[in-house]
Amino acid sequence: MIFFTFLAVVLILFLSYWFTKYIGVRAMKNRNSRHMQIVDRLSISQDKSILVLKVEKNYYLLSLSQSGLSLIKELENIDEEAFQDVQEMQGKMEHDFKEVLSQYFTNKKK
Repeated sequence: MIFFTFLAVVLILFLSYWFTKYIGVRAMKNRNSRHMQIVDRLSISQDKSILVLKVEKNYYLLSLSQSGLSLIKELENIDEEAFQDVQEMQGKMEHDFKEVLSQYFTNKKK
């Protein structure tokens, strides 16, 4: 009897994990927009940020805080290549946890 109870709890935990992971992935896919993109974000404090938002061909500088979202300025004469270069550099800076961990252990062995 205890074995079946244990098996049921493990099964419920596994299904809960799988279901939340499945829902999370689907929610992130639906979150992308075809017409809007956050190009850059700078955290000023824990609850305040400055955003650069691209809507089709226009760029906007926005402030985000607990009190809401407000437009600071519509940006003109934007160098789109500069934003793309920054995004590429950020992509190169992000590492896979497994890759970083393997580099750490290979350095320790030497």
